[in-house]
Amino acid sequence: MNPDPLTAELLANGPFARDDAPFRLIEVAGAQAGEFLQRLCTQDVVGLADGAVAPAAFLDSKGKLVATCLVFRLGESFWLETQQEQAERLAALLERYHFNEKLTMQHRAQWPCQELVLPAAEPLLARAEQAPPGKQGVAVWFARRGVQFWRMHGVPGHRFAVVGSEDDKEYHPQDLTPDLAECLRMGAGLVRVGLETEPTTLALEADLDDHCSTTKGCYTGQEIVARIHTYGHVNRKLCLLHLAAGPAITAPQSLHELDDQLAVGRVMHAVPVPGKPVRVGLGYLPTDFQGLHTKLALADGSAVTVAGFGAPA
Repeated sequence: MNPDPLTAELLANGPFARDDAPFRLIEVAGAQAGEFLQRLCTQDVVGLADGAVAPAAFLDSKGKLVATCLVFRLGESFWLETQQEQAERLAALLERYHFNEKLTMQHRAQWPCQELVLPAAEPLLARAEQAPPGKQGVAVWFARRGVQFWRMHGVPGHRFAVVGSEDDKEYHPQDLTPDLAECLRMGAGLVRVGLETEPTTLALEADLDDHCSTTKGCYTGQEIVARIHTYGHVNRKLCLLHLAAGPAITAPQSLHELDDQLAVGRVMHAVPVPGKPVRVGLGYLPTDFQGLHTKLALADGSAVTVAGFGAPA
């Protein structure tokens, strides 16, 4: 899937890289590690091939979103990569449900993380090898909505090599600033749990359809996900928003339709786009207002345009 035009324009100035990226790893290893995760998370982790990466979520019994991650399998270990602010919450959840299973869990909280971001369709190749046996370090690659992410954990001073697949020219990444990183993450539709979600947010409201397997066995919250897929739909959905220039939005603000100024949804979080008179944000809207290019406004009259997402579950 191609990125929205603004995200594509931002990506065209890259690739981008940063040290100290805010992501952390939890390693779950042992004979029953896969079975343990299989009954807790939304993704079919047992079905992952060695080296494969998939997005996943952890829900409560009512289908509400608790945490998100990327899960990948390396030999007998399953690695969960999550945003730094979610790491303690996810580690506590795993410990709470760990009883007599034959497994070990290690929270790699001290491992540094380097990140590279570039277009998914760009003919560039990022080269990042797993660390040799006996040394710390794992690499993870993931692409979503036209944005690809490469991250290396546990190797201080690591640098990605980025080369053209046709001309073999090496490209030198630009600095990935915090605001730009947020714009590109939001362009990929990857939510920050607790900032862009609420305790009542359902997984399928938060654009997490690809995080939820429809073929695996039971997991916590599956009944709600399956019921939505089979019999209904969600009443609101995550949308990518472009807002008129202004300060960052870090607490929910109402979104109003233009005719009667009625509140129809909320923007949860928005940041200024570096070098442009616009903000990128994520918010929730009902079906009638999810259409691409729908015009809305904040309570202060600032213009808002729907730029993507919102497809029904």
